[in-house]
Amino acid sequence: MIKIGPLVATDYGQACALLGLQEEPVLEVQSLTETGLGLRSLAFWQHWLPCQFHVTSSIYVAREENAVLGFISLHNNSKSRTCWRIDNLVVHPEHRGRGIAQELLRFIFAQFGSQGVSHFIAEVSTANEAALSLFASGGFCRSAQVTYYKLIPNSETEFVDTGEQEFHVATPSLKRALYVLHQDALPPDLRMVLNLGPDDFRVKDLLPFTSTEKGKNRLMRSRVWYWVSIDPERRALTSAVRITAQPGLGYRLDMAIHPGWRHLAGGLLNHAINTLLSNVPKMPIWARVYDFQAEVHNVLQARGFERTGDFFLLSREHWQRAKHPKKRKVELKAPLNLPLVPE
Repeated sequence: MIKIGPLVATDYGQACALLGLQEEPVLEVQSLTETGLGLRSLAFWQHWLPCQFHVTSSIYVAREENAVLGFISLHNNSKSRTCWRIDNLVVHPEHRGRGIAQELLRFIFAQFGSQGVSHFIAEVSTANEAALSLFASGGFCRSAQVTYYKLIPNSETEFVDTGEQEFHVATPSLKRALYVLHQDALPPDLRMVLNLGPDDFRVKDLLPFTSTEKGKNRLMRSRVWYWVSIDPERRALTSAVRITAQPGLGYRLDMAIHPGWRHLAGGLLNHAINTLLSNVPKMPIWARVYDFQAEVHNVLQARGFERTGDFFLLSREHWQRAKHPKKRKVELKAPLNLPLVPE
């Protein structure tokens, strides 16, 4: 009999073996690795708490006679904790076709949906028909197409002149402006699914960019920073590049462009790439681009980025039936005592 429960430390070895068997390429900087899997196996205690208090990715495994047949991992996608991203869904090849993946999905829908989660999202390769069919049967629909690009810097990587446009490192005072920019840049349906808030764009004060190794290491510890372009006349952000750094894996670029200033986005993106090539430790540079960001595709291809995969961003809305307390039901059935209106 297959049972589903949280990942514990004793499952680490079998879960690592399953992680190596997955066919889907993992391109997210935050995605699960063997090291991350080991650390998260020690956080099994968080599964006794409501999902709003989970401090790291939540991982659940399907077991049969102490053998791990599959697992699913997900993490909250925003500070509102109403949208959760499924990072991995892996089933052992010898046990596929038994409905294990469907049971893992149903488990998280019941577990997290009952605690106020309204949306689940996942990225699935456009070539993986089996996975697309699986998620479609679970109620997911296509919200956008995502393309990943990769550049491995070397001595021959060239810099690009960005012109006279000025660019700035975002400061904590721009948190609200970054939130407004990202809301304007996203299509309305995707904006509702992700449910981002101002707290999702908290910015730390960065030390000046220097060429010294000490300065580079300090910058790496900041993990996330933004480059922005500002229209001085309207005093508004026109575009922003979010740079997520993870030691050992690389940097990921995420671009937000205001619809009215799309023609100026190339300069900011090129400036961010130039900065990564010169002022930080050299590691692979990843870029995640949506299908509604055609100008970003053009810039990355011109810079020599390699297109590594196309994915569908799938989303599922989870509905909860509203329940009224018994006392409230009685009140609704009783006649309304309206105040008398004086003549």
